[in-house]
Amino acid sequence: MERYLKSTMIAVSVLLLLTKIALAQDITPFSQSTYAGVSALSIQPASIADSRYRFDMTLLGLNTSFNNNYIALKREAVFKTGNWSDKNFGDNYLVENLDNKDKTGIFHFGAVLPSFMINISENSAIAFSSRIRSITNVDNITQDFARLVAEDFDYEPLLYRTLTNANFSFQTNTWSEIGVSFATILLNKQKHFLKGGATIKYLQGIASGYAFIRELNYRFDGSDTISLFQSKINYGLSSNFEEDGIKPFNVVSDPGVGFDIGFVYEYRPDIDNFKYQKNGREDLLRPDKEKYKLRVGLSLLDFGRINYKKGYYSQDFIADVRDWNVGDIQINSVQDLNDTLRNRFHFDDNAEQTFLMGLPTALSLQIDYQVIDGFYLNFSPYLALRKGTNMTTKTHYFTNYSFTPRYDLKWFGVALPLQFDQFNRINSGIGFRLGPVWIGSNSIFSNVFSKKSYGTDVYMAIKIPVFRNIDKDMDQDGISDKDDKCPEIAGLWELNGCPDTDGDGIVDQDDLCPYDKGLATLFGCPDRDMDGIADKNDKCPDHYGLIENDGCPDTDKDGIVDFDDACPEQAGPAELQGCPDRDNDGIADKDDLCPDLAGKPEFKGCPFADSDNDGIADDKDECPAQPGPAKFNGCPDTDNDGIPDKSDLCPNTPGVAENKGCPPILKEETEILNRAFSNLEFESGKSVIKAVSYPSLDELASLLIKKEMWKVKLSGHTDNTGNPDKNMELSKNRTQAVKDYLIKSGVKEFRIKTEWFGQEKPVADNKTAAGRQKNRRVEMEIIFE
Repeated sequence: MERYLKSTMIAVSVLLLLTKIALAQDITPFSQSTYAGVSALSIQPASIADSRYRFDMTLLGLNTSFNNNYIALKREAVFKTGNWSDKNFGDNYLVENLDNKDKTGIFHFGAVLPSFMINISENSAIAFSSRIRSITNVDNITQDFARLVAEDFDYEPLLYRTLTNANFSFQTNTWSEIGVSFATILLNKQKHFLKGGATIKYLQGIASGYAFIRELNYRFDGSDTISLFQSKINYGLSSNFEEDGIKPFNVVSDPGVGFDIGFVYEYRPDIDNFKYQKNGREDLLRPDKEKYKLRVGLSLLDFGRINYKKGYYSQDFIADVRDWNVGDIQINSVQDLNDTLRNRFHFDDNAEQTFLMGLPTALSLQIDYQVIDGFYLNFSPYLALRKGTNMTTKTHYFTNYSFTPRYDLKWFGVALPLQFDQFNRINSGIGFRLGPVWIGSNSIFSNVFSKKSYGTDVYMAIKIPVFRNIDKDMDQDGISDKDDKCPEIAGLWELNGCPDTDGDGIVDQDDLCPYDKGLATLFGCPDRDMDGIADKNDKCPDHYGLIENDGCPDTDKDGIVDFDDACPEQAGPAELQGCPDRDNDGIADKDDLCPDLAGKPEFKGCPFADSDNDGIADDKDECPAQPGPAKFNGCPDTDNDGIPDKSDLCPNTPGVAENKGCPPILKEETEILNRAFSNLEFESGKSVIKAVSYPSLDELASLLIKKEMWKVKLSGHTDNTGNPDKNMELSKNRTQAVKDYLIKSGVKEFRIKTEWFGQEKPVADNKTAAGRQKNRRVEMEIIFE
């Protein structure tokens, strides 16, 4: 086979070894974006529920990436394009990674065909997706084998040596898939939110192949001579490899089924900030805003297999040959390769006619933290499954860990992905969301700023986004304009969005009194007195009235409304403001001092002057200002003791004429009073009553208790010896001492009046001791009212 064998059976594998995928997800990092829409299906099928989109469609999306852990490209080869034509390009611009570890790689290409999602309710969404995907794995290539390939199998240190390569693995799979997704909210407890989703995918294989060697034992004796030792090779190609070119739409597999399933939990501590009311519904959540502080998603992706029709000439075989000269073998097609292998190693005609190619199943964890509004930090471990050696027909991604700061707005987003892969290599890049255009690379920064690069990647998408929004509400009254009959004026839902300023249930535009709560029967105007006349038309709005009286009452039915009637409860003529005049003297009874006797105005309705209206003319009335009986010539007798007040010293207390209208005081009663006065003594210069005075004071107290109508007035006096102010104080204290004694003896306090004058009212000459003795006294007088 001279060198062509190397470029087909071996070299093709090694060329593929130069590529590995840099990303496990499509359109990363925006598949994690709050505005990912249908693009998020590649990583999390639950994400379309409670999406920011009403409808989102990807017209076309492309993503491809390649890398390797063996051959690196120097940076100057990229920035000086003329270097690619250099005959010594490999020697000058390619660098081998000789770390004594196995070499591995993946090539990945994906095309997103028209795909869309629709929110079918507030809780659920559906999606349709279509994609073409291709992935090629090369795994477990020893450094020795890689070096031999790189040196055209003529690397002297490794010639003439029997070498081993365990689990040599090559798989490739290109397929199309059509997916139907459904996602819904599973739990909504305000701050705690959970949604789940699944995608069922119809799979159709386009092309696939594999080669797996559990233990490859080989020796090269030069570039044209190879020996293989008892190496079992699992080898298969889809049937279209044996045809004249691969035709993508020819059916080479049975229909396959795959699925994705995922769950997303959101922690929403500030959920109340996103609530609003609309069209009478309370506690609605803003559909155009992300509400979470922390979001955690978990998904199982690409679980499924495709059953390919196996090419007749690609079968498992045992490779055991010595000193095989491949220099003269010419291979110009896959059929040539299969014929050469079949003739050399004797394929089994009874081998399997189909093979199952597994999808690149993976487990993904997504952790998204919103630092501030619009700015997020994302951490997403991606754990590739099906990487073991037990399956010979499988494809897989690589495990990696992505950390992505992201700034997301409605029409713009930028992300800076930083990835750490299973080879302990870090890639960094940038992605942009510019309206309907997404573009980015997850390795552009690491490639630009590193001296050498092991690969690169790029992705782009063109979309048609239709965002979820709150219905327009021009007047901000919580009622969408399309349902608002008064879209420019804030109103109430129950009134179809029209205002009701006074809250009477009648919209302002139909309310004749929009600022006063009223009745529907009065077109929204109030009627405080409930007389059926709107207050604005009612001259007496607080009093029940009649329509013919403009809402005012006429209690006495005299034709004069109470509002203008000076006597609203008594019928009277209009000329007297509705008041009656019984004596018909032209003076209303209310102003007539003699309402039943015709009189004159100058005498206030009486035929003569009678100021006190006691029926006695003023010129004959001895008390013209006070009404009184004729027997007292018009003077009053308040206490009815037969003595007119003007001659009664006690007008409020019945008395006798002998005592000028005051009650009589018997001789023995006067003597008790005099004894109390004459026997009253105080300690010198003090207000302390001497015990010698007690009997006469007790006698006086008993008399006062017996005479309930009597009151006593105590008047304190001193001589002029000493300071006048102190004398005034002493007279006060002695008077009070007598009062206190009488109260203590049972006399009620209100029946005792006190006054004091100090030295101001002497009754004797203060120049003599006898005179001063008389001046030091507390006088006692019985008084009546």
